[in-house]
Amino acid sequence: MGRRHHGILLGYGEMNTGRAHRPQDKRRYPPPSGINHRLHTATARESCANRGIPTSVGLYRGTSEMAVPESGVLQGFPHDKVLRVEEGCDEFISIKHRFYMSIGSLAQYCPLVALQRLRCTADQMIARTEAFKHQSKLLSEKYDGEPNIQDGLYGSSKVGIIQIINHGFDVSALPEDGGYFGIGLYITPEQVAINSVMSSTVDVDGLRHVLLCRVILGRMEEVIRGSGQSQSSSKQYDSGVDNQQFPTRYIIWYPHANTRILPQYVLSVKVDFRSRGLQKQPRTQPITPWMPFRALLSELDKFLPKPTMCRVWRYHCQFLERKITRQELVFHLRQITGDKILIAALRSFQIKKFGAEIAAFLKGKKKK
Repeated sequence: MGRRHHGILLGYGEMNTGRAHRPQDKRRYPPPSGINHRLHTATARESCANRGIPTSVGLYRGTSEMAVPESGVLQGFPHDKVLRVEEGCDEFISIKHRFYMSIGSLAQYCPLVALQRLRCTADQMIARTEAFKHQSKLLSEKYDGEPNIQDGLYGSSKVGIIQIINHGFDVSALPEDGGYFGIGLYITPEQVAINSVMSSTVDVDGLRHVLLCRVILGRMEEVIRGSGQSQSSSKQYDSGVDNQQFPTRYIIWYPHANTRILPQYVLSVKVDFRSRGLQKQPRTQPITPWMPFRALLSELDKFLPKPTMCRVWRYHCQFLERKITRQELVFHLRQITGDKILIAALRSFQIKKFGAEIAAFLKGKKKK
C-alpha cells in the first residue's frame, strides 16, 4: 500500500463523507489556489483567448533558459509564422497532457519545454489550410463524409522544421529511414509519439523538435516492407500504413504531402535518459481495486468543463514528470473536483467495467 501506482483507489480516504481529506503536513500539500495566476501577458492573451484547440487532438522548469526566452518564439524560428504558446494557458496544458499521455512513463525523461503554434494569419498558412480543406472535401465526397483525419507527428532537425514552416515539406528526397515502407513522407501516429521524438535531431540547446499535424489519411493500404512503393496501388487507396492493426507510420505519398498534411504546432522536447535512473525495478501491480488515472480522467472529462479539466491535467502532468506523488495528485484532484464528482466518475467506471465483463461472459457463452 505504500507504493506509488498510476491509479486511484476506490473509496480512497474520506471519499464517502463528503468532506475533503486534508493532510496534516500542509507544506507538502499546498492549496491549489494559485492555479490561474500569472497567465495574462500580452503573448498569452493572443495565444489563449477565444482560440479553439483541435478536437481530435505547459514550459518545463529547470532546462536551458537560453533555449526558451521569456517572451517571443525560440531562436531561429520565423517570428512572422509561429507564435509561442505560454506555459500557463489552457492551450499549452491541453497539448502537453495529450503528449504525455501518449508517451506514458517516459514523460519524466522527455519534458515538453516549449510549444509554438503556426500563425493561421500567415499567407502561406492560409494557403495550406485552404488546400487541406479542399482535400478533405474531396475525400469526404469520395467516402460519404469520412475523410479519416488523424493527428500525427513529424520529427526532424531544427533547421528541417524551420524549412517546413517556411517552404513546406521537401518531396524531392528519400525518407530518412531509407524508404523501407515506400517512397513517401512518414508521419508518426500520436499513440507512438516517442518514435517521432527519438527520430528528430538534437539542436545546440539540447532540444528535439517535432511538428504536430493534422493528416488526411482516407483509406489506407498496408505497405510491404522493402516494396519501394511510391504511390497507391489502386484508386481505392489514398495513403499507406506499415501495420493496419498497430500502425507506427502513416505514409503520405509525395504528390499529396503538402495538401494532406497540415502542421499546427512545434513541440520542443528535452530528452535526458542519462541521469534519471532509467534502469529501475518494475512497478508491482496494485492488488486492491484501483482505477487507472487514464480511465479516471476520461470519466471526469464527461462531468467537468474544459477549464476545470485543464487544472486537473496540469497536476497529472506534474505527476507524470515525477514532480508530485500519487497521494498529492489525489489530494489536488479532490480539491478541484470535489468528492461528489469523483464518486460519480468512479461509479461510471465501475458500471462500464461491469457491463463489459457481462458482455464478454455472454459472448463466450454463445461461442460454446
